[in-house]
Amino acid sequence: MSTPFLFDLSKSVLKYRKIQERLHNKGRGIQVGKTKSGNRHVPFRLNLLFFAVFLLFSLLIFRLGYIQIVQGDQFESELEASSSEQQARIDAPRGLMYDRNGNIVVDNELALSLTYTNKQSVSTEERLEIAEALVDLISIETKENETLDDKIDKRTKQDYWIATHPEKAKNLVTDEERAQAEENDENENEIYNLQLSRISEKQLSSLDSELKKVYIWGQMVSGYYDTPYRIKKDLSRNEAHQISERLDSLPGVNILRDAERQYLYEDAFPDYFGNIGSIPREQLDKYLAKGYARTDEVGTSFLEKQYETDLRGKKGTVTNGNTTNGRRGNDLVLSIDMALQQQVDTIVQEEVNSMSGSFINNPNAYIVMMKPDTGEILAAVGHQNQLGITSNSYAMGSTVKPATVMTGLETEAVTPQTTIIDRPLELPSTEPISSVYNMGPVNYYDAIVQSSNIYMSYVAMNMAGYNPGTGQSWSNTTYKKAFDTFRYYYSQFGLGAKTGIDLPTESTGITGPVNYPGRLLYLSFGQFDTYTPMQLAQYVSTVANDGYRMKPRLVKEIRQPNPDKQQLGAVKKQYEPHIMNKLDINNNYIDMVQEAMRGVVNQSRGSAYSEFNGAEYAAAGKTGTAEVSVQQDGSGDSIDGINQAFISYAPYDNPEVTAAVVVPGLYESSNVAKVIGRRALDAYFNLKENPQAPVPEENQEENAATGE
Repeated sequence: MSTPFLFDLSKSVLKYRKIQERLHNKGRGIQVGKTKSGNRHVPFRLNLLFFAVFLLFSLLIFRLGYIQIVQGDQFESELEASSSEQQARIDAPRGLMYDRNGNIVVDNELALSLTYTNKQSVSTEERLEIAEALVDLISIETKENETLDDKIDKRTKQDYWIATHPEKAKNLVTDEERAQAEENDENENEIYNLQLSRISEKQLSSLDSELKKVYIWGQMVSGYYDTPYRIKKDLSRNEAHQISERLDSLPGVNILRDAERQYLYEDAFPDYFGNIGSIPREQLDKYLAKGYARTDEVGTSFLEKQYETDLRGKKGTVTNGNTTNGRRGNDLVLSIDMALQQQVDTIVQEEVNSMSGSFINNPNAYIVMMKPDTGEILAAVGHQNQLGITSNSYAMGSTVKPATVMTGLETEAVTPQTTIIDRPLELPSTEPISSVYNMGPVNYYDAIVQSSNIYMSYVAMNMAGYNPGTGQSWSNTTYKKAFDTFRYYYSQFGLGAKTGIDLPTESTGITGPVNYPGRLLYLSFGQFDTYTPMQLAQYVSTVANDGYRMKPRLVKEIRQPNPDKQQLGAVKKQYEPHIMNKLDINNNYIDMVQEAMRGVVNQSRGSAYSEFNGAEYAAAGKTGTAEVSVQQDGSGDSIDGINQAFISYAPYDNPEVTAAVVVPGLYESSNVAKVIGRRALDAYFNLKENPQAPVPEENQEENAATGE
């Protein structure tokens, strides 16, 4: 190899001489002596310095020359080798999820994915040829009641039509329009938009015979350039075999080892596990900044999304055949007891199915079971709609009365000795209010045990300074202040406030307008503001926990991955119980209301006595019935209906479990909420005495088929 020297020695010497000359001419404070002949000369020390610099320059020149001439070929070959290294990143499996007893509830299964790497240099015709070849090699799965046409959006069809009909697409735009677009410097975009707007439905319907090819082509062009994009996950063995044999003729196509998420109990716990999918485009920059690749899959909802950072695995790499192993993501230990979850889910299904025809619309029923002292959620069932537990809100009826009584006692609107005559109440501009029956004289205890609407109404009126029967008018200032007071205390229980559950989103319910004084009375007995089943669960847990409101949790721990999936890894993070607030209410009043709630299920006149009579554990509870107007699906007509609710906890002396049940949209009043609550508590204590593992869902299906 011929390589010129970087430095020329003669130039260095010349440079040295010029420095001497410059110093001589400028005389920058340097002492210069004279020879006998009268000529000036440079001092000896400066000559020595220049000589040392000259030697250093000479060594540097020699070293650079040696590197370029002697070792140049070696370095050049190493550079070429390093630049030709091929490095690929291998997706690592996500972390697993376990229930509170160490049973795997979310697993990973090895799967093969078909990918396509789109390149700008590839022509449209080449992509179409690849799509045509893949039509015969893979199948496209559709969901129940979904067609292949449903999987393809209109823009994909339009783009495909333009790609396969270039001349016809060109004729959709006139020469004048093209010229105008060029003048506006928006040639391509403007012409493209004109073409899209002028493709007829008839032209798109001509693609019906090749929808599979349209879908595959659409997937191929959906990814980013030079980045593998998944066209299909979970290839069958036969599909993978056929594609592998043809990879040489399918440039850009590859088969990737992947991990398919397995939700082992998605029938019993269908939604809160969440889902994974492609990075949403609006969040792409955020994920790229965190080191994600454009084609990575991420958690897109609920626990998968909430704990994405922990569940994400560490990728491995393959460099010229050498593999660096990745690592599975961290594992989550949920608070859910999956065996209890399955049993409670079965209980809800049985009770709802036994009431066929009792629901105004599709049947809904919810129950949340929680440990009141930690906030850990043991079971969360939503019949046909688990997400409604945190997103749907309902009027909860008399279940709010314990909070109303405590609010009244704390604000001195009533005292422990206050007695009210329970009889129908008629007020100006307000519909008549009554209890289930005329109860006669009731105090706070009777009002909870027997569920008096009249007592609660008097709490509200006293708080607003209104005395019925005297001709007194409501004061706008005082009744609105009473609304604020009620909602202040209710929020301390978790009613109308965020519960803080470890999910990306939750509803806080609906707060009604305060434009009529009479609505204050309906608020006091649970027929005005609406709350979610999760809020109701936090509320009863706060009462059971002596006034301490705990943050509800679905995840107890984060564990390091263990290669043996049947054994939990070391604890990485443990979530301690979190107190959100302590009720701003006298502890004596909390004790009094707890005692009244015990009477609800233990006193013969209690509203839940018949359902809990004979229970082997001591419980406390409160029933709730709300009269509501329900919009009927289909017709849109509003129909008078009933919401049933029930809250409970046990054992009474040392609560370890609470249950909040909501059954909305019934035609008429029913005991269903109380029955579900009693059976759910039975299941909890039975499993405590006789622990069981959850039943795999495939076994449940087999048992159902054989009638076992």
